Amino acid sequence: MKRYRREDPEKLEIGHVYYTKRFVLTIDRNLCKGCVICKLICPRYAITVRPAEKGPDGKALAPVIDVDENKCDFHGICAVACPFSAIKITINEDAELPAVSKGVFPVLDRDIEVDSLKCEPSCKKCEEKCPLGAISVEASDEPAKTVVDVKKELCAGCMICWEECPTDALRVTKFIEGSIRIKQELCPDGCSSCLDVCPVDALYMDDAGKIGVKDSNCIYCGACQNVCPNPEALEIDRTLVRHTPIESGAWNKGLERITSTAALNKELAASRTAKARAAVDNLK
Repeated sequence: MKRYRREDPEKLEIGHVYYTKRFVLTIDRNLCKGCVICKLICPRYAITVRPAEKGPDGKALAPVIDVDENKCDFHGICAVACPFSAIKITINEDAELPAVSKGVFPVLDRDIEVDSLKCEPSCKKCEEKCPLGAISVEASDEPAKTVVDVKKELCAGCMICWEECPTDALRVTKFIEGSIRIKQELCPDGCSSCLDVCPVDALYMDDAGKIGVKDSNCIYCGACQNVCPNPEALEIDRTLVRHTPIESGAWNKGLERITSTAALNKELAASRTAKARAAVDNLK
């Protein structure tokens, strides 16, 4: 077996090459936002985050996600959990997620619906406001002919498109729920690093020069935490991850690492309740 690693500003590629199989993991640097989800969920502790230098304008840049080719097992757990679909796994050149195909991990429930009949003629607000480029609109003078194309794999559930839509033509459900708190009294004077790297414009600076949060837009990815110079100034609590149904100890451990023991217990309790109800229904 041969291990290899290739890296440039656009992507990181690592691979294991066997006689009959070739496993490749790729991180698209343009899609990756330097968040913490993949690092938290990796059971092999193969993923690390290294800070990036500030840009020419003095603003903070998103941290760089690194994967140790000597630890990675190419199951694709990180790819499943990535909010930005920045990680891909291929086996013999074919895209595959063994963690999903083997029933170990679920798929995130990226729920976004569009009713094109409600669209205003020639309106492109959702496309213009989407911070991740997940929406494209083929506008028309007639609402019935407006085509809104959503790349669900790129949608992180920030709900900005929904809020900006003048006709309520979009519906978005966050697949990660939680809360974020910034302790402004602990923020270093003049620091805006978290604001600089937030991938979904969920942070803002108020008139007093303090960082505030638009909680409805936050996806709790943790990119802001990775660049905060004072770890105690920023708290993120993930309480729920929406996903397709699954019964898996590996997923339970992963969910606990992303969220908390309390969140895991809540999901397990809900699962037990659903099973009990199904059993009762079967007896009727």
